Amino acid sequence: MFDDLRRKDPKLYKRNGILPMLKRNLGVKLAPQRWQDNAADSSFDVVLTFKEKVFDMVIEDLNNRDHALRKCVLIINLEVKDNHEEAAVGARLALDLCQEIEAADSWEESIDDIVSGFEKQQRRKLMYSISFY
Repeated sequence: MFDDLRRKDPKLYKRNGILPMLKRNLGVKLAPQRWQDNAADSSFDVVLTFKEKVFDMVIEDLNNRDHALRKCVLIINLEVKDNHEEAAVGARLALDLCQEIEAADSWEESIDDIVSGFEKQQRRKLMYSISFY
């Protein structure tokens, strides 16, 4: 997609931010990722989303599954606008949040405190849910 847009009208797509965003994404992931394409391949402890719509879709998918693993999963939404500045801030915040969860002896017991501390410190609201699959 990056090469295609660069060939069509590089000035336009650079000016409106599409080319820089795609270039940033190339350094982060191999291709667009969809929960539906990856969820069946692995088990997850934490799922982090950056759009409420995606958060809702992940929860719906987990609720519609056969709960064969009986595994607990934490789903968190950290709302992030899709632009360079917000993506950089969101990435740092996501890393901080994941490190706090990782440091907890039991995230299941301390998630309320982790979320409220994060929200207070970062002045960002989080949505979260605990599900099983």
